[in-house]
Amino acid sequence: MKQTGAVLVAAGMSTRMKEFKPMLPFGDSTIALHIVSMLQKLDISPIVVVTGHRAEDLESHLFHTGVRFLRNERYRKTQMFDSVKMGIQAILQECERVMVMPIDAPGIRPETFKQVLMIDAAMIRTVYQGEPGHPILLRSDIARQLCGYTGERGLRGAMENAGIPIVDMEVEDRGVCWDVDTQEEYQGLLEWDHQLGDGYPIRPLVQVRLKGSEVFFGPGTASLLDHIQRTGSLQEACHQMGLSYSKGSRMVKAVERQMGFSVVERWAGGPGGGGSLLTEGGKQLLKSYQAMVKDIQKSTERIYGRYFGKGFRS
Repeated sequence: MKQTGAVLVAAGMSTRMKEFKPMLPFGDSTIALHIVSMLQKLDISPIVVVTGHRAEDLESHLFHTGVRFLRNERYRKTQMFDSVKMGIQAILQECERVMVMPIDAPGIRPETFKQVLMIDAAMIRTVYQGEPGHPILLRSDIARQLCGYTGERGLRGAMENAGIPIVDMEVEDRGVCWDVDTQEEYQGLLEWDHQLGDGYPIRPLVQVRLKGSEVFFGPGTASLLDHIQRTGSLQEACHQMGLSYSKGSRMVKAVERQMGFSVVERWAGGPGGGGSLLTEGGKQLLKSYQAMVKDIQKSTERIYGRYFGKGFRS
């Protein structure tokens, strides 16, 4: 088999996902580690990861794998194809073929990679139900030619304007076209991967509670206060959460007793009926708790990565 290298593009940032996709949990590790591990098991080398957004985080995360890194310092002002060209030019002299793909496509099955590698053609791309996907495999001379493309249609435009037939390999692998640009797409991918037998990703679960003379504030209480603020009613908040009104009232009173101030302002009667809203102290308590939980979760993810990031599966 011809020596094949790979360019994994991880320079851009996802404004819709609002999280750093390469380091999201997948399988027993992360999206980035899953892809790198899969390619290394197929003896693909060298592997260059083109970084940009949160470059230091990703490089530290993948350092132990031995892949190479190339930074696109201008990632905010360039397109994905610019990162592709940087990666291709960095390894072109070392391999006869170059595989190109984004690093955030973990749903591609190992069998699909093996199928692609067995085909001897100048340009190969996977297709699922008529939609072109990844990975893309290029012969080195063709990869060099594509780097000269200056049009506005990126890698696809470069391939289609090269004047060379593209071998479209139809696969029964939905993962070749599965983006994770939104939380809904990411959760859907996890469910699909689980159904295929690979299990859900392992990740730490942190639940933060506040304690005075007793535990009085946690995820449930925070959710209750949030519902009160959004609905303007303790009764409606309890209804939406499946709590009895009496239990919701006891939860609020327990917080007020420990904090020493009112967190919920109630009023009764009147033309518009009664209602409830958070006091300024209640708003600040909820805001501080939510921010603290977010910071603790981030710290926990980093600690988790230190001990579990390399995974356990063979």
